[in-house]
Amino acid sequence: MNISVESMSIINNIFDNAYENGRKTLYEHEVYMILKSIGLDVPKFVFVKNSDELTEKMLEKFGRDIVVKIVSSDISHKQKLGGVKVVKNHETLYVGYVLDKMRKEVLSHFEQEPNIEGFLIVEFIPHTQSIGYEVLIGSKDDSSFGPVITFTKGGDDAEFFAKYYDPANLFLPPFRYNKALELVNDLNICHKFKDIGHEEYLELMAKAASLISSFAFHYSNASKEKTKYIVKALDINPFVITKDNRFIAVDGFAQFEKVEDNKEVMKEANVRNIEPFFNPKGIAVIGVSANPDKHSMGREIAKLLHDLGREDIYFVNIKGGKTVIGDKEYQLYKSIDEIPVETELAVYVAKAKYVFSFFEEMKTNIPKSVVLIPGIPSDMKYEQFKENLSKVMPEDVRVIGPNCMGVFYGDDENNPGVNTLFIDEERLELNTCEDSNTVFLTQSGGMALTLIDKFSHLKIFKSVVSFGNKYDVKIVDLIKYFAPKEDISNIALYVEGFDQGEGRKFYELAKDIDKPIIIYKSGKTDAGAKAAASHTAAMTGDYDVFKAVCEQAGVILIDDIKTYYDCIKAFSLLADKKVKGRKVAGVVNAGFEATIAADELGNLELATLSEETNEKLKQLNYHGLIDTSSSIIDVTPMTEDVLYAKYIEAIIQDDAVDAMFVSIVPHANDLRALPNACYDDDSLANTLVRLVKKYNKPITVSVNAGKFYREFVSIMEEGKVAVYDDIRSSVKALDTFVSYNTGIKK
Repeated sequence: MNISVESMSIINNIFDNAYENGRKTLYEHEVYMILKSIGLDVPKFVFVKNSDELTEKMLEKFGRDIVVKIVSSDISHKQKLGGVKVVKNHETLYVGYVLDKMRKEVLSHFEQEPNIEGFLIVEFIPHTQSIGYEVLIGSKDDSSFGPVITFTKGGDDAEFFAKYYDPANLFLPPFRYNKALELVNDLNICHKFKDIGHEEYLELMAKAASLISSFAFHYSNASKEKTKYIVKALDINPFVITKDNRFIAVDGFAQFEKVEDNKEVMKEANVRNIEPFFNPKGIAVIGVSANPDKHSMGREIAKLLHDLGREDIYFVNIKGGKTVIGDKEYQLYKSIDEIPVETELAVYVAKAKYVFSFFEEMKTNIPKSVVLIPGIPSDMKYEQFKENLSKVMPEDVRVIGPNCMGVFYGDDENNPGVNTLFIDEERLELNTCEDSNTVFLTQSGGMALTLIDKFSHLKIFKSVVSFGNKYDVKIVDLIKYFAPKEDISNIALYVEGFDQGEGRKFYELAKDIDKPIIIYKSGKTDAGAKAAASHTAAMTGDYDVFKAVCEQAGVILIDDIKTYYDCIKAFSLLADKKVKGRKVAGVVNAGFEATIAADELGNLELATLSEETNEKLKQLNYHGLIDTSSSIIDVTPMTEDVLYAKYIEAIIQDDAVDAMFVSIVPHANDLRALPNACYDDDSLANTLVRLVKKYNKPITVSVNAGKFYREFVSIMEEGKVAVYDDIRSSVKALDTFVSYNTGIKK
């Protein structure tokens, strides 16, 4: 629902008057005027500067009770100071007396007299204070995500209630009435009104939320409309449901800024010159030492690129000369302009203090893309660094960094690959294969190393990007670049913070991408936020807002780091599996594993096995020790490899089973799980590899064991089986994968 031209005129006049009077907050009656102009119900009201302005005609439109409020931008908590009273609407002299007495009472609390603009006389709105009948609807402007609509219990204890009982519901505008009604019907309070036969209350709430959504979005930096003002905060606390079924605002507060005073800019995702980071024609490495015995990040990167077999790599050292990298002698050029061919990508590894002169001095060989590995000079604040860099940056050059490890992109038949992660291959094994399908975007280079090490044997990463401080290339630029690529099935993201407006663009982009985006965000607590800010100068936003953004955009937000690793593994290794539903079955060989699995199903539902499957299971149960009536079959430690596999295959063949988990405690004597025996062709490990390839349903496996069974696990992982070290992790990862693919909110 758009704001009408007539409404905008009224609203702009209200903002103009307040701004000209030196205010960036609105008085309550001004908020009423705005709400009324956009179609919301407000009480009858009159504003007077003093008791002398009060007339009998003014009071005629009110009932027998009125609310009298003092109006002042200098005074908060007016009610506690005697600045809000409910009084009888007697003759004019009596109400005037109340106003004068209220002024004296309020001023008695101050040594320095605050400015009092006047008094607001408001219609008294009778209503019940039962939960649900008072609702706070507001908007706050988040530096990263723009306007965010708040919907929670209203009244004086709204903040307390949100903190200790039920957190505020947050939504990103704009949304129309139908979407607002859908959101309201997801709230817990909807059950109360449905039970008592008053679903129309939900419709009233939805109408108010949609109208405030339109207003907040229109007057924000997220809107493409040009407006004179930005609404920074709006609180209607509360809206109330009256006994005659009105949904009416009885209190209001708003803060705003003039656009020329507001410096936030929301830039669109930009993929211009992103391709050369991953598939460049010509790479220049700046800062390659000539001395092979001297540790140098520049030499490490040069060797990584050399080992990829690239023939279009060139190295820069201000002293010139030659050096040997691997088995080849390379010319060291004194500047990038000396390189005789064009280079699309430059990797800057020299000292941070020389970065400005590097850009300033390039004249002829200007790369399209630059990776800035170093951090900022020690004597410079980040804002000053950005300002200085912008002065010398050639037009259209894209930059990843500073303070990053840069990029890895695996080679394939069309691309020789790129690796600037500056860790030698003996210490950091990073390989790809034709099944590599995940891109990992990370603000932390350390997190990149952690995940590469953790998944080195799985070869799941097609690309890794450590983007650091995001001087230029943002998270949204990278997501927009990778999302349409056919060989990328999943986008994993580790983020410490979004820049101004970047969060909003992330939301707008992510909700239209049909590939899984799996996120872990640090800075959930105050301590975490401070640590993130000190690490990359990140603009860390409110985590509750971020959770709401992810939920509405269909993004998979993971709260703990181990589950994050587990989900990346599941989504990568199960990417080509088809999910038809949430019916699940399992095969375990320890009773406690079956119990834990049942407790961790989440959105999964136990399948009802078909009669045909039950008959197969009975035939397999020739020693009669197994309960085949359950959907989680405990085959006991007595079951050997071949029989174990037959139970698994019998269940996965059942059309009633959409997904499956297998749990193995490999210590049983009858299982060939120890070294040497686990390599037998019909061992459980090798059989599971074949079953996972054969069937198009998602299967996760857990192996609850120690170091003696690493080879047993490795056989399965090298065969692209999603293996976990405990049943809980296996089932939770399967639940997340299935829930995403069946449209269930996590």
